[in-house]
Parts: sequence; structure tokens; C-alpha cells
Amino acid sequence: MKKSAIVSLLALALFLGTALQASAQSIKIGTVDMKEVFQRYWRTKEAESKMNDIRATVKRDLDERAEKRKSLEAEITKLNDDIKKPEVSAAKKEAANRDREKKIADWQALMKDLQSFTQEKDKALSDQTMRIRNGIVDEITKVVKDEVKAEQYDLVFDVSGNSVNNVPVVMYAAEKYDFTDKVITKLNVDAPKGTPATEKPAEKPADKPADKPAEKPADKPADKKK
Repeated sequence: MKKSAIVSLLALALFLGTALQASAQSIKIGTVDMKEVFQRYWRTKEAESKMNDIRATVKRDLDERAEKRKSLEAEITKLNDDIKKPEVSAAKKEAANRDREKKIADWQALMKDLQSFTQEKDKALSDQTMRIRNGIVDEITKVVKDEVKAEQYDLVFDVSGNSVNNVPVVMYAAEKYDFTDKVITKLNVDAPKGTPATEKPAEKPADKPADKPAEKPADKPADKKK
């Protein structure tokens, strides 16, 4: 290859390298931990409290139905025992048998109702939880996008996500790129008084190293025998 061609290629490589470096330096990158934002947003805590109250109400309804089922089962068992007793008259056995058949029908209807109630409430709770969650995520996303526009970020990464291999999508990002706390502050600006604290959880302090055992003093040398 001619010397002039080599010089031209080297010059092109130098030019491209300089251009790429300048381009990289002009890109403004930001990172946000969406999981942390979600957990520290006051509406998330409010929604969790509301859903817990609804779940408690559903559980009470289920417990009441379960108690009715147990009561019917106990009554049916007692009627079965009465029907088997030889000292019970035929007329009483016939009446007990009719009562037992009615209670068995009631039990079957109750079990059907219990199954239907459980499926209905499970779906309703799941749908309501998803609606609330999606609404909160939409609110968070809007604030993030507003911050992106205001600060003119070119690229923003969510550092809380994992890949299909369950490893962080963003393996490392310098702290200077993070604007998570800024988003949280804006989201919580209208938090009502008495709202649970939304501060960042304190990191667990590193274990204090065990004190080094005191060195055993050296034995005093015996007096030199004169």
C-alpha cells in the first residue's frame, strides 16, 4: 500500500475517533431507580393501606362462610349418628333423614357460593390492584418525562430492572447520573400531613470489626542468677 494511502487511513481513523468522542461527551445521560420511586411515593403507601383494608373485609366474609360450612357439616354428622342409633324410632329416623338431605343441599349450595365468591373476589382484587398500580406508574412516568425535558437528557436508564437472566440491565452507573431523589421529591410535594415517611431507607451499617484481642504480655524475664 502506498504511503499516501496509509496516511489518509490514519487521518480518517483519527477524525472518526475524535468525532465519536465528541459525540459521546455531548450526550446527556440520566438514571432513575423506578422501583425505589414507586416504593417511596406517598400514593403507593396510601394504595397499599386501602387494598389491605379491602382484603381484610374479604377475609372476614370468607371466614363467615367457612364457619357456616363447618356448622352445617357438624349438623349433618350429628344427624347421621342419630339415624344409626337403634333406639331411635323409624318415624324419627325418617324425619332426621329428610332434615339431613335438606342440610346436605344447603351445604352443596354454600360450597358453590363459596367457590364463586372466592373466584370473583380474587379477580376483583387482582384487577383493582393492577388499575391502581398502573395509575401510579403513569403518574411517576409523567414526572420522569417532565424532568427529562427540563434537563434535556438524551438517554435515561431505569437501574432497577433485571434482564431475562436475572442480572441488572444497567451493570453500573456513576451516582452523578442519578436523579431518583429529585423525582421522589416532586411526587411527594403534595403529600398530606401524617403520611408515612418517604425518606430513603437507611443503609444497614457495616458490621464493626471485632476488637483485636489484646496481646498477652511477654513473660518477665527471670532475674539473672548471680
